[in-house]
Amino acid sequence: MPKLKAINFPYKTGFWVLVAFLTLKSVFIDSWDTPGGAHEVVMKRALAGGGWLYATRYAAAATDPDTLRFYISKPLQGDDTEILQQLNKASSFLITDSALKDIVIHDTHNGIRIELLGAVYRYFSKQYLNQGEALTSYRITLTQRDNRPSA
Repeated sequence: MPKLKAINFPYKTGFWVLVAFLTLKSVFIDSWDTPGGAHEVVMKRALAGGGWLYATRYAAAATDPDTLRFYISKPLQGDDTEILQQLNKASSFLITDSALKDIVIHDTHNGIRIELLGAVYRYFSKQYLNQGEALTSYRITLTQRDNRPSA
């Protein structure tokens, strides 16, 4: 019976090749297209209680629909590029593929009511805004109609 020859793999070299690859990927490739990052601010609106409603548009790849993401935040300073950078680090309360023209927002006594036509991918009905020592809560009421024809 023939004797099997042991393969001597240089583990240290493989480790450093992997580290170099992941570093280059994160520095060059991931910075070109950040999937979580929106591309433009499409709405800014003051709310009762000192908060602001922001909406951003994420232009998806050709096979995916564009999405709108909604945030409640303190008033953000700077131009749209600086605001976008701050919002891309925040958590949105609503993600939808609706067009901005298909969304209607109404103020309510304790938050906002959103009516939209389209799919909803993420939705939270309550948002809290910490303003110094005060905590302001916003109730988000959602009315959604699907724009797909029924089967």
